Amino acid sequence: MTQQYFLPLATYPDSSSELLISNALAFAGYRGADLHVCALKVAIPHIPRQWSSLLLDTPKMIERAEILSENRAVTLVEAATNLGANSKTGLFCRTVQTSLSLLHETAATEARFFDLALLECTADVPDTRIIAETVIFGSGRPAIIFPNKTHAGPIDHVVVAWDGSRAAARAVGDASPFLRDAQRVSVLSLTGEKPLPATTGIHLAEILVSGGVNASATVARFTSSSIGQGIQQTALELGADILVMGGFGHSRLRDFVLGGATDDVLHELLLPVLMSH
Repeated sequence: MTQQYFLPLATYPDSSSELLISNALAFAGYRGADLHVCALKVAIPHIPRQWSSLLLDTPKMIERAEILSENRAVTLVEAATNLGANSKTGLFCRTVQTSLSLLHETAATEARFFDLALLECTADVPDTRIIAETVIFGSGRPAIIFPNKTHAGPIDHVVVAWDGSRAAARAVGDASPFLRDAQRVSVLSLTGEKPLPATTGIHLAEILVSGGVNASATVARFTSSSIGQGIQQTALELGADILVMGGFGHSRLRDFVLGGATDDVLHELLLPVLMSH
């Protein structure tokens, strides 16, 4: 069965990068997956005519924004088509129109049809983080988030951030195809941030080994300024190609509050991260 990956592309107010498209195509190619590219074109509610005279050129501003979104959608789909022309990856491109207020929710809704979403999260483009959060917590599917740099190789070494939580267990389950195919899997537990059973990482590694995975447990001391940065830095020191971790968040009244590690990682990505909730 061929895996089906989903790539949502934003067009307004910020535009997704061609680097994301390149990374997604390369990643899908390494995994032998099909890639479904979806450019999200926005429609902005028009101001009633009786109000427009009170606002400065609002109808023209809306028209320009919609034209910009449409032009970006065309450009991104063309970029995907051109980049995928010489690839063996099955590539499917389409454009979906949505309202500006539902842009992020539309990305999450569309992602529910696929095995995995491929995303980017860049600190200087805030909308990329909003889309990433919405897809991770609203789609019911795992996502791989790429940092703002080229992903150049296959996934040989997977590092699993393990604290025994429900979210971490869900991430391990969602990452099972990558764990089976990896040459090496490291189960990483960081001590010093919160109490952890001494053998929790060892037990998971033993179970993975029983299933035919080349896994081992690693315990490291939390010494960084933030837990998310500590996990990523330790994963890089271990030589990880990708980090697997649970996405933790909870609803507080009308706001969605992210857990510390999740917030830290999305604030500054250092390597590709598979995250699920």
